Amino acid sequence: MAKRNVWQSFLVSGLLVLTFLLAACGDTTTPPTAQQLISNAQAAIRQVKSYHFSLVADNLDTGVQGVKSAEGDVVVPDKLKATASVFGFGGTATPLQIIAIGDKQYITNPITNAWQEAPNLIDLRKLANPQTGLAAVLGNIQNPSTPKESDVDGRACWSTDGQLDAKYLAGLIGGTATGKMVPTTTCIGKNDNLPYLIRMNGIIVRGDSEKTVRTFKFSNFNEDITITAPPIQ
Repeated sequence: MAKRNVWQSFLVSGLLVLTFLLAACGDTTTPPTAQQLISNAQAAIRQVKSYHFSLVADNLDTGVQGVKSAEGDVVVPDKLKATASVFGFGGTATPLQIIAIGDKQYITNPITNAWQEAPNLIDLRKLANPQTGLAAVLGNIQNPSTPKESDVDGRACWSTDGQLDAKYLAGLIGGTATGKMVPTTTCIGKNDNLPYLIRMNGIIVRGDSEKTVRTFKFSNFNEDITITAPPIQ
């Protein structure tokens, strides 16, 4: 009987210790409020010096100039290097290389593949601008839903849905905003408060439809990235 009492005491003590540790650490699965989530994400992205991004656009009007897909790197505040597939050159999606450094922008010629200057063609640098980029998008989401657990490519994040004025999105993709509010989903990293995903549904710029969907993904934050101007022929 004495031996049984010893084991019971051991188990009770163990449970008490476990309960104390859980109370001290907090419940890590409890979602933050939407306002806390967005505020934390804005603060975190403003500290980032570089990141990798990808953009995929579905259900675009092929007769209107626009980015169908793009992938590359951003160095804050004003450098970008990306590979993009762009509609508007003969109605087909044309692959292009893009480099932006300050107010200079370069693309590869779709015929010769040689680099050339192309000011104001597709200004994806706005991703890095705090007034038009990710911080502005996050800070202007209206009526965000209660965050729920999700993941982006295996990275745990909090997902929230809301509405966003198209003018904040048009700055990221080029074109003139329609003035509409569009459904927008974001997923903010649980461990670092950084945006892993922004998905926009609906009409943002001319040529879009209610079925148009654009999905940005972000990763590789604060890696050492060098972007230099290309040789111009």
